[in-house]
Amino acid sequence: MVANKLPRGLIVDLITPLDDTGGIDREGLNAILAKVLPHADGILLAGPQMGEGRGLGPQFKVELFEKASAFVQGKVPLFFWISENSIEATKELLDHLKGILESTGYRGTIFWLDSPLAYHSNRGLYRYYQDLTAITDRAFVLYNDAGLIKLLEKQLKRGNIRTNILKDLSRIEKIVALVFRGSLTRVNNYQKALDRRPDFKIYDGDEARFLEHPSLSGIVSMGANLAPRIWSTVTRASLGVLEEGERKPGYLSQIWEMGQFLKDLMDMYRRNPVWTVKKALSDLKTIKSPACAAMTKAFEEEQSPLAEFIAKHHIE
Repeated sequence: MVANKLPRGLIVDLITPLDDTGGIDREGLNAILAKVLPHADGILLAGPQMGEGRGLGPQFKVELFEKASAFVQGKVPLFFWISENSIEATKELLDHLKGILESTGYRGTIFWLDSPLAYHSNRGLYRYYQDLTAITDRAFVLYNDAGLIKLLEKQLKRGNIRTNILKDLSRIEKIVALVFRGSLTRVNNYQKALDRRPDFKIYDGDEARFLEHPSLSGIVSMGANLAPRIWSTVTRASLGVLEEGERKPGYLSQIWEMGQFLKDLMDMYRRNPVWTVKKALSDLKTIKSPACAAMTKAFEEEQSPLAEFIAKHHIE
């Protein structure tokens, strides 16, 4: 049976808190999870953006999954990025994660998030996912980001899943959604190709675009590490699902002001989001250190104005 209760709304692209030795800052992980859980509709772990998944080894990812799932305890769905640098390594990681679910009896909703073009071409992708989805009873969410593929050392022909390939993949029941970063034209073509799967969700991976042209499914947000309540409110307003008590006189202007605040916030971390957000959370004493994985680009500045900006606006 496929666990496919897909959330609609705010998916937090969670940072991976590290200590100064490069290990998991467990207290920091629990603290950031406690901060975002009341406002999140889902949480992405070890993601290729904020989670620094490309710089985390398989055993590290297994440990992160174990610690985070133990804290969350099924309160919200978890998305976990399983992509490695080969088919074999990806399957091996998935097997380890399955083992944790089986040994702990975890009952919460889990989605395996995969960037297939990081280690596989478009050619033969349908058959590959027939095999991959057969080894687990959990559902899959695809992650399409041509910018991510450009960062890889290997020279690959395509950075995007071809539209006709996505249409074929949507015939596989356990593939239930897509996180998309890219052009509006491509995502519109994807949506047309998915017309026979009305249950299939496309989450926006671009915060700036979501604020201007919100998708119908929700946003995978970097900034929600810092301002989860505001991101949740703006997301729900964009999707038209604000609770009745929140729609008080003048609420539309308040939503607009929140959106402007989020744009200002983005301007402060967009050049180097991982380090900048971690630095702010460290300054705010949520995590111990702004330490990043070795693959994350170093930042030339020692100070980040984000913490002061957040404190000034009384963001909890």
